[in-house]
Amino acid sequence: MQMVRNFKSAKIQLTLTNSEHLKGVKHPFNNIIEEVTNEQVAQFSAAIEMLTAEKCLDTDIIVTSQVTLNN
Repeated sequence: MQMVRNFKSAKIQLTLTNSEHLKGVKHPFNNIIEEVTNEQVAQFSAAIEMLTAEKCLDTDIIVTSQVTLNN
């Protein structure tokens, strides 16, 4: 029995903070590519910071895979 893992989807979740939310609020963004680079994540975070005037505390990349069993 062999398991095959296939990429299904990915999203990036930014934790943004401002004067009203000092601990931050999580904001998910769907439909990112499977092989997102550190540079792309940094550029995206910077763009969101400019658009919202908030500061990005951290970033999570959440990948969903589909696993099938081959007999």
